[in-house]
Amino acid sequence: MIRGEAFVKSACMHSVAALALLWCAHAWAAPYPTEDQLRTALGRITGMLKSEGLELEILDARMEGVTQPLMAAGLSLSSGACLIFYNTEPEDGLIQFFGAIDQEDLPVMLNALAVHEASHCIEQREAYVRKRFGKVLPPDFESDNVTLQGYLSVVKSGALVTWGEALADIASALYLKRTVPGRWAQLSNRIAGMRHDLAWKWPEHDTSAWLHRIIAADIGEAANQSLFENAFALRRQFRPDK
Repeated sequence: MIRGEAFVKSACMHSVAALALLWCAHAWAAPYPTEDQLRTALGRITGMLKSEGLELEILDARMEGVTQPLMAAGLSLSSGACLIFYNTEPEDGLIQFFGAIDQEDLPVMLNALAVHEASHCIEQREAYVRKRFGKVLPPDFESDNVTLQGYLSVVKSGALVTWGEALADIASALYLKRTVPGRWAQLSNRIAGMRHDLAWKWPEHDTSAWLHRIIAADIGEAANQSLFENAFALRRQFRPDK
């Protein structure tokens, strides 16, 4: 048994057998994110949110009764803080997504997913606090005479779920373009692929049509504009029905 383990370790180091190469590749695949990894990723976007005038509060989803997998976010209207909940309970579909990510890519991917959640807080502030309904509603919605109550009714109908997820995923792609410009397209394609592959489970979260168009366009960031403001503009520019 000891000799067998030594052989596998040696094979991984020297790449002398196809079987050993396959074993090595799986050895470096990322496992499902831990609490520490999720908290670290969320902590890294604290400065980004502060630059937008928002404080970040990190909460354990299961302790707070939030059931969404991995991460969820919402703006606290009482405190004005961006509440982001993390959930370490493995979710089918996401298990496979993370299992295909190289260990070295996991931190930046988790950071990008944290930016995704922050985007929801930014959009909610634009709607509920600043009442910029023309900015947060799709272009085919009449926004001139929209009231907060009217916007809430549209949200509750579910008509804006994909629209909101598109903003958040575009922000993730912009973060990757800014942070790892040489690999942003590859990593953004992973997010798009996950969205498409899990459309059977979460159809309203399938933003792959937006992401594929943006990746193909090799988008850049507008000068003197925040990542989130750029995401708002790109969501309209690259909407699939345009």
